[in-house]
Amino acid sequence: MNEEPYVGTELVVPGAPRVRRASWGAIFAGAFVSVVVQIMFMLLGAAIGFAIIRPAQGQSPSQDLALGSVIWLLVTGLVSTWVGACVAGRLSGGPRPADGMLHGIVTWSVSVVAMFLLLASTAGAALSGVGALLGGAIGTGAVVQAQSGQSLQNTVAAAEDSVKKLFPHNNSNSSLTPTGRTEGQQAPNQLTELAKEDPQLMTVLARMEVNGGANQSQTDRQQAINLLTTKHNLSQEEAEKLVNQWDQNSQQERSRTTQEAKQVGQSVAQGISKGALWGFISLFLGLCVAAWGGWSGTTSLRRPASVPAAG
Repeated sequence: MNEEPYVGTELVVPGAPRVRRASWGAIFAGAFVSVVVQIMFMLLGAAIGFAIIRPAQGQSPSQDLALGSVIWLLVTGLVSTWVGACVAGRLSGGPRPADGMLHGIVTWSVSVVAMFLLLASTAGAALSGVGALLGGAIGTGAVVQAQSGQSLQNTVAAAEDSVKKLFPHNNSNSSLTPTGRTEGQQAPNQLTELAKEDPQLMTVLARMEVNGGANQSQTDRQQAINLLTTKHNLSQEEAEKLVNQWDQNSQQERSRTTQEAKQVGQSVAQGISKGALWGFISLFLGLCVAAWGGWSGTTSLRRPASVPAAG
């Protein structure tokens, strides 16, 4: 009596192909199931989160909501991945658990790629909308500027704004004393007040600031001193003191702004690093759960009993 060879619980047929192609129908079915289950969980999480949140009672309700959303999305994402991979493994018809694991991993990969494409298209649409809005605003500003014919005044106003940014806390309307003398920290503000009334002085100060200060732009410094002595009746010593104090305050403000920009850049870099690390961890967990789901879906199939074949 002849017996057909068995390997475990699987019947090995002589001459039958041992390599099976991927079942893309099962993969796409599992991906669709995974996406739909994830959407269902997102709606459920939104309903629960906005129902239990109490903005008036919590110290930081936005932070609590953000943390809860991240945890909910991670857990439900893993659950939906397992369900989709299990469906793909079940429908693949593969005789071995390894086939189901591979189908689950491919299903997870398709779902991740689809999600990134959706996010990219959404972000692209948002950026294009912002670009169109800015373009319309710039075009409207250009039309208004052309109609008004006040390009010189706009240039002076822009220079005035640049000077104001250097002294955001000096909003008093103080001016020079009748003798033109300055004391202490009042000098930068007094020079700013003079520059408001003198567009030429305003332009020189703005150009000196852009060029790096009085030490880097001696020509602009001397021109500012000449304007103070000729047009505002200040002595040479008083004009030099006024410009030097203004330049010192400007350099301090520039250093403070540069330091703040460095701190912001460091914070952004650390945030991106942490986000990338957690993204990697989430994807790795999804990969493991997808392999588990595909294996579970394949092992749930009924297998033939290991009985001898009839001779």
